[in-house]
Order: sequence, then structure tokens, then C-alpha cells
Amino acid sequence: MASILHEAPLLLLGERPELLVHLLRRRLGLHIGPNTKVALGNAEFTQAVPLERRADAVVTIEDDGRVTSAFVVEVQLAKDDEKHYSWPLYAASLHARVRCRTSLVVLALTTEIADWARTPIPTLQPTRPFAPLVLGPREIPRVTSEDAARRMPELAILSALVHGREPGGEEVVRQAIVAAGQLDDQRTRTYYDLLWSSLGDVARAALEALMSLKNYEYKSDFAKKYVAEGRTEGRTDEARHILVALLTTRQLGPSEAARARIDACTDRETLERWILRVGSATAEDDVFAVD
Repeated sequence: MASILHEAPLLLLGERPELLVHLLRRRLGLHIGPNTKVALGNAEFTQAVPLERRADAVVTIEDDGRVTSAFVVEVQLAKDDEKHYSWPLYAASLHARVRCRTSLVVLALTTEIADWARTPIPTLQPTRPFAPLVLGPREIPRVTSEDAARRMPELAILSALVHGREPGGEEVVRQAIVAAGQLDDQRTRTYYDLLWSSLGDVARAALEALMSLKNYEYKSDFAKKYVAEGRTEGRTDEARHILVALLTTRQLGPSEAARARIDACTDRETLERWILRVGSATAEDDVFAVD
């Protein structure tokens, strides 16, 4: 079952697919022109045999209406040798679909998993083994500048998820909180929930330090709710926002019926259970099936 930590980078990509291009731009020499469009694509790779495979996400780059680059994106939190068989399939299927330069990108939130993921797969084309592009702690920058965080809030949030628990990570988390606080209400709620669900005590300490700075006036009331305990109603509201955002990112809805069910739910634990199901779901009904 997928975790919030697994879904968080996907949600960030859903809000801003350009984040992936920013991280890979120098590495791949990507050119972004005035008519360039970066968007999410179809992440399903169903084979002729009755076996359905779904990647975490697909991002495409279009120039003048033509797809010029495409990326399969996989978020990896643990070692899993089964990926040595599914990853090449995803890349080959997408390559056949878009007929342009195609890459498989692995987002790894720890150095250990990043090093494992970048190891070439020796059983496929032994003369030139398949090797994913890996974005790990060494490739994802530590965003410690307020200006940089404000320019690209999604990068600041991702940086906090990756580097927040490292020595000096409190500053990275602090800048992520500042960046999130300047956005529209829904994204602010969603990004705070990602930080708290993934970093907990580190995020709380960073916020408390931020709010204690002399003459600092925080611009978002949502942040203040996380300092106090027992705000069940507010936390439930944020769970609804993150569930809708994840369903949208994974292209699973929500339908009008599902949205009505989410809005009517007042139980935080039920909402969290639905959130966790999104990662393994292949259809909207999978998220709500048991309830």
C-alpha cells in the first residue's frame, strides 16, 4: 500500500510538472522555449496478456504541439528487484507510444535507495545495460533561500521531504513552509499536510521557530493551526483537500459522486485510509470499495 511519503512527490508533479524538467534540464540539455508545454501523460501500460501495469506518473514535453521528450516517473522508497522487470517495460511502452526521446526517472528520497536504483539492470541488453535516471538527495538541491523557495514552491517542498531530517534540515523545512504559505488556500492546505504527514516533529519545530522570529508576521492562518493540538475539524478539511488532489494527479477522478462522499466524510481516519488506497488503485472505485 502506498504511503503519504510515496504520494507526496507525485502530488507535487501533478501541481507543477515543470518541476521534473527543472531537475533534469542541465543533465539532459533540455531546451524550454516560448511554445513549450510540460504536462502529465497517461501512466498505464497494459499488455496484450491480461496484466495491467501502471507507473507512478508520466511527464511529457511538447514543442509546437509535438511531443519531443517523455519521462516515466517512479517514486521509490525501498529496494525492490521486481522493478528491474517493470521499469524497462514502462520505458519501452512509452517510447513506442510517443516515438521520441524517452527516459525512466526514479525519485528516491534517501541516498541508499538512490544508489540502488541507479545500478544498471544487467539482464536486459547485457552489452548496454538499462540504467534509470535517478534523482536522489545528491541531485535534489537544498532550498535554503526564501527567494528560491518563493520562485518554485514545489521544489522547496520536495527539498524539505528529502533533506528535512538531515543536519541543518530545519532551515530547508522553514523555507518550504514560507513558500507554501504564499499560495492559494487549497495548495497551502495540501502542502502543509504533506510536510506534517512526512516530517511531523521537524516541520512543527521549524514552524514554531519561524513564528517566534521578532517582527515576523506569518501570512497564512493555516500554519497557526498546526501549532495547536486537537484541531480535528481543520485536519479533516486538509485530508479532504489532499485526497482530491491525489485522485486528480493519478487521473482517477474524482467523479461528482466521489466528491460528494469526500465532502460528507467527517472522520479523519476514514479519509486517511482512502488517501493510502490511491497509490495502489487503478480505478476510482478501488479507493472507496470496502467502505
